[in-house]
Amino acid sequence: MKDLTGKTAFVTGGASGIGLETARALAKRGARPILADIEGARAEAAAAELRAEGADAIGLQLNVAEEADWARAGDAAAKFGDVRILFSNAGVGGGSGKFEDYDTEVWRWAYAVNAHAHLYACRTFLGAMKAAEEPCHLALTSSMVAIVPPPISVAYISSKFATLGIAMALRNELADTQVGISVLCPGMSATNIVATTAKLRPGVGEQGAAAQTAQNMSGVLAGGMSAAKIGERVARAIEADEFFIFTHPEWKAMTEVQFAEILGAFGESADPGYRGDDIDGLIAANGAKRMNVAVGK
Repeated sequence: MKDLTGKTAFVTGGASGIGLETARALAKRGARPILADIEGARAEAAAAELRAEGADAIGLQLNVAEEADWARAGDAAAKFGDVRILFSNAGVGGGSGKFEDYDTEVWRWAYAVNAHAHLYACRTFLGAMKAAEEPCHLALTSSMVAIVPPPISVAYISSKFATLGIAMALRNELADTQVGISVLCPGMSATNIVATTAKLRPGVGEQGAAAQTAQNMSGVLAGGMSAAKIGERVARAIEADEFFIFTHPEWKAMTEVQFAEILGAFGESADPGYRGDDIDGLIAANGAKRMNVAVGK
């Protein structure tokens, strides 16, 4: 999308952090942001802030984890303009502790926000974006932890891994449309995700060592990369139709080690007499024409 002028952009988690700063960067390029957030008043205030800077923007309340909320959000968006940029960005932490001790309700909630919401977003807007037959763009927020998993929350890592998988699958699905797609994989970012998670998570709040971990993470993330810098990078990627958006190059060395292990694990076939998988047949059987891999479009 080389020209963003006049394009309506729907941004979730838009009241603060990466969502707000991406909306600001898009607005500077002439886009018209819709800031959707579970905290509606903050979204409205953030939109007013952008309007004061000269943007055409609105804010609205949206709980991305509730599919029913999306119909109302879609109707409100339609009154503002046809969405041509969709940034499904809202996310929460998954808590901490041993995997086998996870609270089931918290686990489901983390997935609802971090993964299921992308389906709801696309159900609401993607069909019309494809049918418009004009340049559009979809961006999803994953994380570097989906590529190089550190010893932190299994719920957070796996739900962000799911987002990466959704984006990679959609890249193939959208290959023959005018809808571009990006997946944002940031490292540590100076956002309020820990406080937001503590405020919104279901069930009993974290106690003891888990509460201390949350406090520690707040301090770590406070020194993370500026959300404004990340938002500007996302806007540039949308303009350039880049798939992977990597903002923290210090993760590259760890990524190389991770993929070296994966590649090194390939050896001889488990069945030396097997002819090999028919990848072209697999693609054709699913009604597709080709597969997008590292070479991109």
